[in-house]
Amino acid sequence: MNVTKNKILSVFFQYSIPSVLGMLAISSANIVDGFFIGNYVGDFGLAAINISLPIFSFLFGFAFMLAIGSSVVAGKLIGEGEIKKASIIFTKTMICVTIFSFIICSVLFLNIETILHFFGADEYLTNVAIQYLSIMLFFIPFLMIGIVLDYFVRIDNRPNLAFIALLSSALINFILDWFMIVYLQKGIFGAALATGISQLTLLIILLPHFFSKKATLRFVKPIGSYIQIAKACYNGASEFVNEISIGIMTLIFNYVMIKNFGVEGIAAFTVINYLLFIGIMISFGISDSLQPIISKNFGAKQSKRIEEFLKLAFISTSLVGLIMISLIIFIPDKLANIFLEDTNHKTKQLVLNFATFIWIVFLFDGINLVISAYFTAIHKPLQSMIIALSRSFIFPVFFIFTLPFLFDLDGIFIAIPMAEFITFIIAVILYRKFNPRKIT
Repeated sequence: MNVTKNKILSVFFQYSIPSVLGMLAISSANIVDGFFIGNYVGDFGLAAINISLPIFSFLFGFAFMLAIGSSVVAGKLIGEGEIKKASIIFTKTMICVTIFSFIICSVLFLNIETILHFFGADEYLTNVAIQYLSIMLFFIPFLMIGIVLDYFVRIDNRPNLAFIALLSSALINFILDWFMIVYLQKGIFGAALATGISQLTLLIILLPHFFSKKATLRFVKPIGSYIQIAKACYNGASEFVNEISIGIMTLIFNYVMIKNFGVEGIAAFTVINYLLFIGIMISFGISDSLQPIISKNFGAKQSKRIEEFLKLAFISTSLVGLIMISLIIFIPDKLANIFLEDTNHKTKQLVLNFATFIWIVFLFDGINLVISAYFTAIHKPLQSMIIALSRSFIFPVFFIFTLPFLFDLDGIFIAIPMAEFITFIIAVILYRKFNPRKIT
């Protein structure tokens, strides 16, 4: 498929559908983890996962920064006909992510207990989280490599293969979660082992593509300076900042929730994160699929096509938002019951308190994500970073410390929706300044 010439609707759906289904596969894997842990391990299991999130945010942030930044550069080079240079970028990126992931995960493994105490975990929660993290840190390097491969496979015109890899990983995770947690009763340790093994699937399915005849990108001799990768990382820095910001924001929210509501507060926040995760990952799948499309059309100077792709993305993410709003408003109790046992009355009530306000997020998050992805694709990392920081760190943290003075404990629940709304205003202003016609 030639994304700079083929029919716009056809290109959009052939890229967005596999991307959305892939993100749904990822979402389902996390939702399945939450279901089994919430129902067969309990509140402390959910809290242990949430207290570990800042570590995952840092590691995934680095992988996304490399994957998105480098793949966009490679996509632009392919659009310009520079296949050899694109393959060099791909090879250097794989070298960087492999070396970094194994080194940093080893360092984190040796300092797990210290890090968890720093995150505010008490002795019991630390012991539960260590069971989870000690296994996950062994497998995460393979997931980080798989994430980078996933982006380059899509740039290499194989979005369906990327989806198959993500779907296979999710299915294996579901089967292994049941086997480890329910059948063998291995608790949080079994959940980590199931997730880790399923993540290897990405590597096994995606890596052979780059040795096949269908591949445009190939492993080549990594000649030249690695400054190219540093520049690519800068272009993808908004994704790193976004993930890190989510980790820091989660850390602060965990502190506020445990201070005001105890461990049940962290568990409730974890359940809300699962609900947010479903809708946001679908919108992220749509916005993420734009990056290879827009980067190639940007290289070919096709501003009108970029506008049309963006319109389709805005409409699609808005529809997703309306569906999520309907579910959260009309059946919040049933959504909470998916992750919590009937005896967890306090945690369930906190989830319902959150749900009263959290639906507002879905009015704005899809458009924010699309505009942020657009800026990354056209090599405007600063603008993308502003949006990412605003929605995932600056405003959530600001509002969680200020709104309780005005609305008491309800201010905690309003913080994230208010942050998304203010970010929406900023994103629209930036988009008007750097719309496709102006930048090409």
